[in-house]
Amino acid sequence: MAQTQTINKPLDTSQQESEKPRRPFRWYNVFLYAMLLVFTITSLGPFIFTFLSSFKTFSHILDYPPTLLPNPVTYDNFARLISDPDFLRWILNSGIYAVSVAALDVLFSAMAGYALSRLKFRGREVIFLATLAVMMIPAPITIIPKFLIMNSVHLVNTYFALILPVMAQPFAVFLMVQFMKSLPRELEESAMLDGASRWTIFTQVILPLVKPALIAVAIISFQGAWNDFLWPLLVLNSRNMYTLPLGMFFYKSAYYTEYNLLIAGSMFNTIPMFILFFIFQRYFIEGATSAAVKG
Repeated sequence: MAQTQTINKPLDTSQQESEKPRRPFRWYNVFLYAMLLVFTITSLGPFIFTFLSSFKTFSHILDYPPTLLPNPVTYDNFARLISDPDFLRWILNSGIYAVSVAALDVLFSAMAGYALSRLKFRGREVIFLATLAVMMIPAPITIIPKFLIMNSVHLVNTYFALILPVMAQPFAVFLMVQFMKSLPRELEESAMLDGASRWTIFTQVILPLVKPALIAVAIISFQGAWNDFLWPLLVLNSRNMYTLPLGMFFYKSAYYTEYNLLIAGSMFNTIPMFILFFIFQRYFIEGATSAAVKG
């Protein structure tokens, strides 16, 4: 009696997909995606509208009801700004201010973070708690004392008056301390056995490992200085020393405001930050979230 053999054939792909358990429908997912859509529109909507409005003419910039697309499209706003020597000087001043603050903040916060997280000395905890306490003080309270100090040393209306008070931020020190605390001490011990000095360990062992935190501090510091308005307004009193946010204010007069130039100029103030963030967003998010978790 012949035995019948059964051959197991693989299921069809469509059949396999149909047999997969389907996720149950949940209303809170609909609500979640709806909220994300609203958040996206409210976040990107003003920027998109401003970007498109920068190509509108002066006579159409305040049309009512407002229109999204410019008609006609003009590039005269950007041409007038770029041809203005004062505007180019304001961009240069903002660049010097932002780059200097970012570089110095990275340097000093990394050094302070290494000292407060890796070295043992008397008063270390007190200094760290004092740094945290400074973070809780509202910025407007410290503006007048900082201005009086800059005025007493005759640094008003100079780059030093812009840079010195903000070249080491408490939040940057806190971020570096929390990031460096997670590094294993065996790295330093092995480097010391090889005869490395503290400075060598700091520059060649520690800094390469905290690159995400360094980039996060640089982006935050650069953004704060690039967009700063109040502090330059207090310490600068000549037109050729103004930063870009402060200089743009002069397109508003007592009789009329050139909104077309204001909006076009704001693009020069916004787009560099978008480019900087999208280039280094991976390091920025990694540095910020790592410090939050390790804290």
